[in-house]
Amino acid sequence: MKINSKQIKYLRKITNSLYDDLKIEFLYHSNHLEGSTFSKVELDKLLTEKKVLGNHSLDDVIETRNSLEVFDTVINDCGEKLDKFMLFNWHRLLKKGSVDDEIHNIGMWKQYENKLRNVDLKLASPLEVDNLMFNLLTDWNEKENVTINDIAEFHYKFELIHPFQDGNGRIGRFIILKQCIERNIDLIAIDDEYSEDYKKALYNAQKTKNIDELVEVFKKCQLRLSDKLKEYDNLLNEIKEN
Repeated sequence: MKINSKQIKYLRKITNSLYDDLKIEFLYHSNHLEGSTFSKVELDKLLTEKKVLGNHSLDDVIETRNSLEVFDTVINDCGEKLDKFMLFNWHRLLKKGSVDDEIHNIGMWKQYENKLRNVDLKLASPLEVDNLMFNLLTDWNEKENVTINDIAEFHYKFELIHPFQDGNGRIGRFIILKQCIERNIDLIAIDDEYSEDYKKALYNAQKTKNIDELVEVFKKCQLRLSDKLKEYDNLLNEIKEN
């Protein structure tokens, strides 16, 4: 399913339709990868009625609520150059009211060393982040004729830098959403069905720089998302014709 910046911003005006379903689908899976306990029904209730159903940790409630706002912000930012200040804003919105906010560690690159549990990967140190991210973002913004391979390469490099203290996975997948919309690539939402494949493929790309497995997972997720939202094909075609 391909949607460009103009189309998705128009779809946002149509209530109870493709935009909301895409939002729920994307956020449910992305948040669930980070341990969120919200079901799709509970997430939909939070979106439509601002009600919290079920038992969830306070940070899960806060960050899930915040992720709804970040999604809209990412869509608003489509068409604008991806830079660190945009990422700082997304991170600030995602983590506001959380424990990280209490220690003033949001909306900026990480201040302390961080690591991935039970994974033998060396992440960038805080002193390395600004330069590494400058190079990564500059290289991306200068690319033409972007393919899914370029998105996979950017993603593994971003996650290996791990530039924020927390929230890197979600921010990284928000970046993928923006990249797909802007570069006319079928939307990628990492589906639960492929979550373990995604983690394995991402790890292998970070260890070996070989993105083949990660690209294949992305392609599977593209097909699954298109199938789930197939009922909106006619709506998309109508919008594309206008």
